[in-house]
Amino acid sequence: MRSLFTASLALASLSFAAEEKVPVDPATGMKIAPDWEIVRNHCIVCHSPATFLRQRATEANWTATLEWMQKYGGLWKLDPEVQKTIIKYLATNYGPGDATNYRRAPIPATLMPLNPYATEARLEVEKKKKEGLIPAAPPTGK
Repeated sequence: MRSLFTASLALASLSFAAEEKVPVDPATGMKIAPDWEIVRNHCIVCHSPATFLRQRATEANWTATLEWMQKYGGLWKLDPEVQKTIIKYLATNYGPGDATNYRRAPIPATLMPLNPYATEARLEVEKKKKEGLIPAAPPTGK
């Protein structure tokens, strides 16, 4: 019986050691993984990082969420490469894991309500675009 306990303990410690400890940004709570700053710079303009850090979604669900935000939520049109980078970071670091890892079941984008409100941050971004402080379109690679 004791050897079974010892073996179980050894196996548990191996699996715990195999878990990679990812550092977390103290200001946002985001995992400091490749491209985390791009996600931070685009996502916390409109809402707290806690909004998306509590979520767990597949790549398809993160894509649908970003597309919904661009169509109805006041998010500007993202450059396709930036969108892919954001989705990859979110799916990798905040993917579904096991079935108990979801805060709630994902809501399909088609069922999300229209957002009738513009946040102060979004209004500020639009004002800065009109003043020429923020480019209206991303720079071309030419």
